[in-house]
Amino acid sequence: MRMRTLFAAATVLTLSGYGAHAEDPTASFKANATLSRHHTSNALDGPFQLPDWYTELRGALEETLQHDLGATRISAEVQLRRYDTYGIEDDRALAIAALTTMRPSETVELRGTLSLNLVSEGDDFPIGPMMIGTRTDKAIVAAGLQAGLKLAPDTVLVLEGSASREKASDTNFQDDLLLPLRLEPDRDRLRFGATLTRKTGPFSYGAQAAAGYLRASQTDALSDISLLDYLGRLQAAVEFGNGATLAGAAGVHAIQLTNLPFSQWRPTYEMAAAMPLGNGFSLRGTLKGAYETAGVDDPLAAWIRRVEAEAGYDATATLKFGLGAFTELRDYIALDYEEDIRGVYAQASWELTRNLGLVFRVDASRNEIPALDLRYTELATQIALSAKL
Repeated sequence: MRMRTLFAAATVLTLSGYGAHAEDPTASFKANATLSRHHTSNALDGPFQLPDWYTELRGALEETLQHDLGATRISAEVQLRRYDTYGIEDDRALAIAALTTMRPSETVELRGTLSLNLVSEGDDFPIGPMMIGTRTDKAIVAAGLQAGLKLAPDTVLVLEGSASREKASDTNFQDDLLLPLRLEPDRDRLRFGATLTRKTGPFSYGAQAAAGYLRASQTDALSDISLLDYLGRLQAAVEFGNGATLAGAAGVHAIQLTNLPFSQWRPTYEMAAAMPLGNGFSLRGTLKGAYETAGVDDPLAAWIRRVEAEAGYDATATLKFGLGAFTELRDYIALDYEEDIRGVYAQASWELTRNLGLVFRVDASRNEIPALDLRYTELATQIALSAKL
């Protein structure tokens, strides 16, 4: 590899606002941008393991407007990803959002959100031994409302509701090799929930109930889907005197089709623990099991179980290391197969000065789908030099 290519891969410039420790909490306007350079051994994220470099640009603007009852935060974010060789995987996204917080009384707090996301996603479509690039555009409009009610000095009830509409274009194929097809459905989502929490000293405990509705329109490959999901669980958390924390939840998660005779339920659980060990060392772990209906390949839902553990070491106040591992099992409900994902990662971050930092990260993962006899791996590296304004 040429020296200039190596140099370009190792040089990343990130412009961002101060980190949480350095930000001015009274500032109403914030801006940040991140330009990073990556290498992956599996650009297509599948059995065709093709290496490539890609560059990613992230930027955000945020303005906070104060008013009599609270504040309104308006933000815009952009994300661009460009591959050196396999441009069919290039992605573009723009998000605009507004969040309003109001506190009409000492016992009531209201939050309302409104957002618009525009996405252009590049992917690949297998035809025998060939992979053809595809591109699908999406527009997602979402709104949500959350109300926090203080029922007693140590008891809070949170009510929330949200709705979203996702509109997808026909999928276009690379060099017009195929006519456009409707591969992605339009999706409508509704969700309502309530959480009751009581805090006593270092302990907090409570219960949560939620219900959601998903409607996915017909595509060229699938009929329309109407799905209900129900969640009920108990949850608790404790903070220890040495800085350790432990939180967990357990209950039942169920899904049901309204247009077909299908229903299923599974236990849902979640746990998170963090423990400082002294001398700069720390441990963190998470455990989760639940249905996911968004961001998965299955048109219906996937039952996901994930375990992750990470060890951290703060060598100094400016030099930090992290080493972690995870395993994730996905049961795809409609596709009727299981995917096993396992991986490890290592990260080092060095705050060179108050305004300049360096991050290096390596990720290695392995995916297995026994039912389809598919096994593939990925090794990804990232290096970033960050400058804060």
